[in-house]
Amino acid sequence: MLRSLVLMGRGGTKSVLGLAARRKQARCSSNDAKNLPSGGPLVEQVKAGVIGATAGLVGSLAGLGGGFVMIPMMTHQSRRALVSGLGLTQHQAHGTSLFAVGSTGLFGAIGYGIKSDAVAEADDAEGNQGLVELDSAMAISATAMITARFGALFAARLSEKALQRALGAFMMFVAPLVPGKRYLLQENGERKSADDCASNDHLLHASMIGCFSGFLSGIFGVGGGAIVVPALVLSTDTTQHTAVATSLAAMVLPSMVGTYTHYCKGNVALRVAPLIALGSAAGSYFGGRYVGTELNEDVMKAGFSVLMLVLGAKTWKKGAT
Repeated sequence: MLRSLVLMGRGGTKSVLGLAARRKQARCSSNDAKNLPSGGPLVEQVKAGVIGATAGLVGSLAGLGGGFVMIPMMTHQSRRALVSGLGLTQHQAHGTSLFAVGSTGLFGAIGYGIKSDAVAEADDAEGNQGLVELDSAMAISATAMITARFGALFAARLSEKALQRALGAFMMFVAPLVPGKRYLLQENGERKSADDCASNDHLLHASMIGCFSGFLSGIFGVGGGAIVVPALVLSTDTTQHTAVATSLAAMVLPSMVGTYTHYCKGNVALRVAPLIALGSAAGSYFGGRYVGTELNEDVMKAGFSVLMLVLGAKTWKKGAT
């Protein structure tokens, strides 16, 4: 009798433990299903390429790496498979975006062309003058490569909601900067002398810009163009087109440093990153080569502002709920 009671007790315990294990497994499977993009691997790869191409095109026109466009698209959730994102977490989206930012910057800069005396005559003969100021781009990259790592490490310490709110707030903050250049320069123009542009002071300005842009690039998974473009047009005599092209060239090396740091933290989704980078490269080259040089500066400024404001508000709302 006693032996029967013991066996019954053991059997009951096993049943309870088995039920608990099955419930835990079901919860894990449910969570995994939420994180996986619907539509299958082929649809996922197609969406990755489309996201990269869209972000690369838009980024090349605004002097951004496209991260501000990529991240909301990668984390977007929808019941429809074709319009849903890639099912990435906020941290994964930032790291994966930075993986693609390098290709956006590189091919976008190639599309705009390098500004130098050696190729000026050839460019003029073809009707295309290079816009990338290579010395400024190198100065920005030198300091941004150092601070990008610290930004990526800081991002890993933030919660997902905090990261979303920070990104949304930053996007809404930078939205009016470039369109407001004209009004800011009217008040500060008298304090700028001609020597500022004739000397090497612009390289010092570029290095300081790189410190901030690199850190923000590491945090938000972007190219840093949101800082570089308005900072260049506000602190120097750089035109909008030149600032955009220079910003694209400057983000290549810092994005590599930030990507490696995010990868070490497990925040780069390698299953989709190559396709996003490939699409981003194609979109940014097309935008820099055939679209960006043809657009009016005021149109580019207005588009930059509206895009940042809309996506920033959407990202902030997502992090606040």
